[in-house]
Amino acid sequence: MADKVRASQQENFPLLYRVSLGSPIGIDGYFLRHFGLSFPQFRNAVIETRTDQDLEQWFLGQPEVHSLTISTWNNFAPKLGTPGHPVSFLRHLIKWFVYPKSIKHPVNSLFEMIEQDEAR
Repeated sequence: MADKVRASQQENFPLLYRVSLGSPIGIDGYFLRHFGLSFPQFRNAVIETRTDQDLEQWFLGQPEVHSLTISTWNNFAPKLGTPGHPVSFLRHLIKWFVYPKSIKHPVNSLFEMIEQDEAR
């Protein structure tokens, strides 16, 4: 999400990415809620820190970020969009508008959908 925030500062940032950035119903929203962050708070941290290392230091200093929440996220996040897990319906809906490659070549999760799209 940090890369998307940085890219959003450019004028040529695609509209679909701009609309989904920080969306409460996608990966961004689940990430932010899991770690007790707001999107404006995260966006400001990305802009102010400028490097991944500085952003990591900021992130690790947040009250709800600790080894347990990180471990839980690492287990939970790859399941987003898979059958029986959160946003499974959303995965089926957005493939028609945002990720058309996944219509011809089905994937099982939101992360797989993003990877497929970015492979170009």
